[in-house]
Amino acid sequence: MESNHKKGQSNFLYYGLLTYTAVFYSQIGSRFTILGTFRIELIIGSVILFVILLKILRGEIDFKENRLNMAAIIFLLAAFLTIPFAFVRSVALDWFIRLLKFFAIYPMIIAAINNEDKLKGFIYVYVAMLALLIVEPFILSLQGKGFIWNNNMWRLAGVTGYFSHPNQLGGITSENLPFLFFLFKGERSIIKKLILAVLIIIALRVIMLTQSRTAFVGVLTFAFFLWIYSKRKILYVIVLIFLIIPIWHFSPQQTKERFLTLKSSIEVLAEDTSNLSDQERVSAGSMASRWELIKRGLIAFTENPFLGLGLHCFNSFNGRRWGYWFPPHNTYVQALSEMGIIGFAAFLSVIIFTIGNLRKSREILRKIEGEGSFLFDMSSAAILYIFTRLVVGMFGQDLYGNYWWLAGGLSLVIWRLCKIRVEREKEKAKSIILKYSSDD
Repeated sequence: MESNHKKGQSNFLYYGLLTYTAVFYSQIGSRFTILGTFRIELIIGSVILFVILLKILRGEIDFKENRLNMAAIIFLLAAFLTIPFAFVRSVALDWFIRLLKFFAIYPMIIAAINNEDKLKGFIYVYVAMLALLIVEPFILSLQGKGFIWNNNMWRLAGVTGYFSHPNQLGGITSENLPFLFFLFKGERSIIKKLILAVLIIIALRVIMLTQSRTAFVGVLTFAFFLWIYSKRKILYVIVLIFLIIPIWHFSPQQTKERFLTLKSSIEVLAEDTSNLSDQERVSAGSMASRWELIKRGLIAFTENPFLGLGLHCFNSFNGRRWGYWFPPHNTYVQALSEMGIIGFAAFLSVIIFTIGNLRKSREILRKIEGEGSFLFDMSSAAILYIFTRLVVGMFGQDLYGNYWWLAGGLSLVIWRLCKIRVEREKEKAKSIILKYSSDD
């Protein structure tokens, strides 16, 4: 009976995780006012986290199983410590609450997913929500809708919620290409393979129409690391060239021009823009403006080196000193300026342990069952996701997003499943030895 109770509780958490994933990524509270009014996302998340807390108190979840858990707790503590010393305490407190909300996906994943079938179910629900995010604006674009005037150009935007800005839509699309690619690579069903192939094509088209240089860099990063991990590097380059030619040919002229502005980034870095006004920098180009914001972020860090300005307080610091109420547009500068060296070190530890889990998992799986399994593909997808996200983070303020916690949760689950595989292999080896010993 106790075993059935634990199984039922585990299944409750699992289906709760799937429901929360669907609610969060669909941004259903923004789509339907009544659900937003009743805080449907908050209610579902709170119930799941309460059950997880009970499991922790009962000792059913061991936070000592992986160093990433402790790194996550230290990061949250560092974030909390900034509140009393924040530039604007009310802002820091509000964003700490938001951080907890985005962090929630992490304990949900590590508590709810305890076998490969559940991992597979979660991944497909996640990809289904990703499909919703990119297919909706794609369909609107075919009708000439869904575009907003931003940075002196028409750019495709997301339908609603956190992913409505073109940069956010382009960013989440580019960084999730690894999941689409590795699911396509490993999928045996022709129908599913075709659906994933279509999704990849739609994703690339959406990235083009967002005109997001951040997303362009994300695609290049994914392609580069895919080449690094590829065993047939020459063949990969040949295939890539044959893909680039039609992609470039069918790209809108505005996208081509926007992409080619990436080459001017070095000139912007070398140029002295300190004598220009913020409005003049914006007119000169967004990269010039962003470079100045990065320098101001470093000034904020040198003036507040230990705990920083407080969560999301760079905007206020920048506005009061320079009259320009903009964020730093760089995750690492954001971490230094808003959380100081303590928060920055805590954030780096989360990234390092996440990548460490995935690298160890890949090594284990390569030795036990080769490189063709679903688990190996997902470890590859997750590590390319985090690498792409790290590069994309250089162009946006994503420190408090759930990207890191999604990758962290998946890394711990995959690592845990690999440990189970190792134990099973040991048991098999023991049984074989005992069998031959008894025969003798």
